[in-house]
Amino acid sequence: MNLRPARESLLKPINLTPDHRRLIASLGFNVIAKLPGIASVFIVLPLVSEALGPSTYGELLSALALGSLFLLPFGGINAVGRRLLAASVGAHNEKEQANIFVTTIAFVTAAAVLAAAVMIAITGRSWTAPIFILVSVLPILSGFLNTFDNLRASYNEHYMTAVFQLIFQVVIYAAVYWIGLPQGGIILASLALLAPYGLASICTLVALLLQRPFLLRGKIEGLRPMVMPAIGVIMADGALGMLLSFSVYYLNLAGDPQMAAWVGTFSRLFSSFISPVLLIMFPLTSYISIRWGQMEQPRKLFLHRLFVVTGLVYGVVVGCAMAFAGPLYIDRMFSLTVKGDSLDVFALSLFMGAVVAQKAYTLLLYAVSEAKFISFGTALVASAGALAAAASLFWLPPARSVDVLFIVTGLGLPVLLLVGGHRQRRGLKQTPPTALSQPG
Repeated sequence: MNLRPARESLLKPINLTPDHRRLIASLGFNVIAKLPGIASVFIVLPLVSEALGPSTYGELLSALALGSLFLLPFGGINAVGRRLLAASVGAHNEKEQANIFVTTIAFVTAAAVLAAAVMIAITGRSWTAPIFILVSVLPILSGFLNTFDNLRASYNEHYMTAVFQLIFQVVIYAAVYWIGLPQGGIILASLALLAPYGLASICTLVALLLQRPFLLRGKIEGLRPMVMPAIGVIMADGALGMLLSFSVYYLNLAGDPQMAAWVGTFSRLFSSFISPVLLIMFPLTSYISIRWGQMEQPRKLFLHRLFVVTGLVYGVVVGCAMAFAGPLYIDRMFSLTVKGDSLDVFALSLFMGAVVAQKAYTLLLYAVSEAKFISFGTALVASAGALAAAASLFWLPPARSVDVLFIVTGLGLPVLLLVGGHRQRRGLKQTPPTALSQPG
């Protein structure tokens, strides 16, 4: 047997295109940039808790959760803007890129101002001190700045954002560790958690405009076609984020800030477990969205199937890991006077695993289509969980009603993903080969 051709094939250098190199760089730097964030969960967050005390710490997490609750519009606008901009990048249309860039920023600016105004008007009197109003606004500002990260990702260049995040996380977390936080320093504690990402987003914008100044010459147009797809994403990812954030705020409002601190800390740990989904699939789906129009139908079908299976498997892994590591982490790292029992842990772990599965699949869907069925279906599942929790308040305490919310939603999401994945593949098979995207 002549092995020479096979040996020469293995030794032949791999010819990577610039897009391939950018994708590999994004994946690599994303992983590296997340390491300080994981460390902060075990170092910075306990320091924040120690500096503020259990009650103030619980109220701080409640204020941050409330601000996150009003991030609903940003997820939809960013997903649609990223998809449209990536399509125009693939078509090499600079004029359209500039128009989408300016329109997306204008859209998200209006949403941020409106969200902050509504939140302050409704909840401004619910805090023990006015400083928490400012704390609740910080996540909205951070969500607004995150738009620049999404737009940069449309160029398959998310590695730029990851590099800036790495730098600012190392500097700020090191300062917090060596210098510490002042007792009662609520604003400094909030900035320690949020500032690295906001500063990275600002630097991402500056670098993007220096490299592509033509983006500033765009005009606001095509706003109306962005609204409906954005609403669909808002009702899906927004509904899930709202459930988790509102549960923390609700427990504090119901007079149980210690339980709010426990659930809020649990959800902060969850952000570390969901990170691999975002680290790998966010730049990967940005790359796919640029190439989607030129892909053959079998490859599109394979990608849909791969993302559904990957999401469900990783969801199971995350749910099990949260059930084991969550209580262990909180018990050893925090001096909280109230801790959840086994039912609380099960409900949160089930919900968070289901959210990971949904996030993994929809990252692909939002990058290439409007995904109406999954979007509105997720909103219906979340609404069913909220209604079940509201009904249970007649005979259950607030903490148990939150468990009902998580369990009903956590059971419904995997079923929705399986049905939605089947519908997407069936619709794709019926789509003409020349079509650029499948029906939602």
